[in-house]
Amino acid sequence: MSQAQLLPTDYFSDTEVIGREDHLRLHLNENPYGAPPGAIAAVHSEADNHLNCYPDSECRELLAALATHFDVPADMITVGNGTDELVLLTSMTFLRSPDSSVAITETTFPGYLLSARSVGAEPRTVPLRDAAVPADGIAAALRDGVDLAWVCNPLNPTGTALSATDIELLMDTAEETGAVLVLDEAYMDFAGPEHDVALAAVRSGRRVLVTRTFSKAWGLASVRVGVVMGPRDLVSRIKETGSALPFNVTRSAQRAVLSALARPAYVDRVREANREARDLLCKSLESLGVEYVPSVTNFVFLTTPEDHPDLAARLATEHRILVRDLTAFGLPGKLRISVGTRADVERLTTAMTEVLRH
Repeated sequence: MSQAQLLPTDYFSDTEVIGREDHLRLHLNENPYGAPPGAIAAVHSEADNHLNCYPDSECRELLAALATHFDVPADMITVGNGTDELVLLTSMTFLRSPDSSVAITETTFPGYLLSARSVGAEPRTVPLRDAAVPADGIAAALRDGVDLAWVCNPLNPTGTALSATDIELLMDTAEETGAVLVLDEAYMDFAGPEHDVALAAVRSGRRVLVTRTFSKAWGLASVRVGVVMGPRDLVSRIKETGSALPFNVTRSAQRAVLSALARPAYVDRVREANREARDLLCKSLESLGVEYVPSVTNFVFLTTPEDHPDLAARLATEHRILVRDLTAFGLPGKLRISVGTRADVERLTTAMTEVLRH
């Protein structure tokens, strides 16, 4: 069954988080290394001195800093309360007609499907190919008349990334058809410069939207800041939709990101630590005979051994380790495991060894 058939309305329920703080959290792709130096102090300072004050609804200082960081003009950028809000605002902006349709891969981040449903748009799902986004399949959907296409790159939940040639195909097709193409790059900070090609296209004037987040590699998931960059006319339309939420990015969130952006080397260190821990996790899976897909992100997509279909449940109940069962993604028998630190990988390996041997 497809994700569209399976996804429950309470997919994001907090029942798997609240009350389980003593568990090892390898199910939400969080940064285990914490926030960048200075970000916590910035949040504390805002709370101490300005808790009674509204934030700057235009996020002017933040947009200026983002423009410098991404080398994109400030009027080609807007921000939101996490990428989740930007996904909804983008759907509300470009899927307004009664017969609107949106292309998404059959298995991906659930927010695309939920936002399409919320505005009454028709989702057209494209099956994955070899655990990756089929660029030609998305291009075919664009030619077939969809208004909007969401492409998660690198792909959640498999960790694979599109080639520069694939991205060029998608941009060419979107420009030919007039559809809006969005590349959600929530995990690009882990993938590294060799995969970072879409922002260069934005800078050169290509008609594509690119989203980034400070919730993953930057370690600021709690404060909620997402970014979308692209052509001025498209970004301004998203801003207009979002004007109904004038204070959506809090003072503390703006301060935390400003502090983080002053320390860009932090993400480089996180990327390297994640790569080392990911390599260790993959070697451990190989030693256990568990099939997995090579990843460029901070998570690994694997197949549950046939004789242990309850692997995720047993890791939680017997070892207090939370991993993502992908049944709700339309992928029964598959798991997504966040990489964590080397110590986390060693703990997970010990637990998996015990479960798989008994």
